Amino acid sequence: MSEQLAVVTSYFELVQAFNTEPEAYAAVLHPEVEQTEYPNLIFKTVQRRSFTDIMDNLRAGRELLRDQHFEVEHTQINPDGSVVVEGLWYATTASDVGPLLRGQRVQGQLCLVFEFKDGKIYRQRRYPCYYLS
Repeated sequence: MSEQLAVVTSYFELVQAFNTEPEAYAAVLHPEVEQTEYPNLIFKTVQRRSFTDIMDNLRAGRELLRDQHFEVEHTQINPDGSVVVEGLWYATTASDVGPLLRGQRVQGQLCLVFEFKDGKIYRQRRYPCYYLS
């Protein structure tokens, strides 16, 4: 496993466990990280998140979701060291939020692109396609 893929795998493990300790993420996210999420069922506009924003988003997710899981379907390590991951994400809503009802299953096909600086995730682009079941 490449060093970059190992960092991404550690990041996925933290997110899936709903870990919200900034210290744990400091091992995998660069202090100047920027996460860009493109419009989807949940966010109608482009979302740009800093390290602090990512942590806030994780805390909100922990309150809104349960039984979260991400199944990696494909990975590609590019010559520049960036990593592309495709997979299926799903979770169950823990409460009513917007168009989502408590107990509803939310799924999404995700394409994630990770760029690295100093051995940590520096840029992440998320292309989610969410759907309800």
